[in-house]
Amino acid sequence: MKTTPATLDEMIEDAEELRGLGLLSDEDVSQIATRISASEYRKRVAAVHDMTGLEIKLMRKQYGLSQALLAYTLGMTVDSVSKWERGEIKPSGPALRILNTLSAKGPDAFVV
Repeated sequence: MKTTPATLDEMIEDAEELRGLGLLSDEDVSQIATRISASEYRKRVAAVHDMTGLEIKLMRKQYGLSQALLAYTLGMTVDSVSKWERGEIKPSGPALRILNTLSAKGPDAFVV
């Protein structure tokens, strides 16, 4: 007999049913729902990929940004951007996430 895996919505329904039978607590159901929500979120968020100094420079130039303006957008120093582009240092995780977003969506993603 071949079965298909339950969808995430079905898993929540099953947990609710088990709570109704007194087999799971409200806290258990809440934890299940939180884990399912986190799993769905991870699927929607793009993975962070490393960027070389050349990729950073080309992306910056593509959007017409100076090193100073890129540094301002990232909340970093011009010296950091310069060192990234020369390959002396690599961007940290949070800066890399912002660089990935900037590369994918352009500078307007940061305009409020």
